[in-house]
Amino acid sequence: KKAIIDPSLFKYKVQPIKKELYEAVIVKASQLSRRKHLFSRDRLKLFLKQHCEPHDGVIKTKATSIAKYNLAEQNFSYFFPDDPPTFIFSPASRRRGRPPKRASTSLDDEIAAKQNTQGNKSKVAREKTRFQKQKE
Repeated sequence: KKAIIDPSLFKYKVQPIKKELYEAVIVKASQLSRRKHLFSRDRLKLFLKQHCEPHDGVIKTKATSIAKYNLAEQNFSYFFPDDPPTFIFSPASRRRGRPPKRASTSLDDEIAAKQNTQGNKSKVAREKTRFQKQKE
């Protein structure tokens, strides 16, 4: 396994947006930073909505973004210098929240359920014994 590379050793090639006015420059990692509040949760959500879509419970990059940024031609080592991570499989967890609704019961089932409540049990038991005596 390769040793992890220190991020401060990286050098980056910064390409200008207006190439006719400026030229590309190579800078150290310590020279790069972003302004405060430039990256936010809302911007991240917008980025994900624009470039990703869910497929069978997995978030995947949209085909338009893959074509636009030539991502199909790149691999993991192009973006990250270390070995690719190995993810341990974990089974899908059960959803927490409201339990699923049961199918509606028919009117007969509701009447039978009402008859079997605590107050009516003795009445039902008495009727059963009465019918058994009549049969004999």
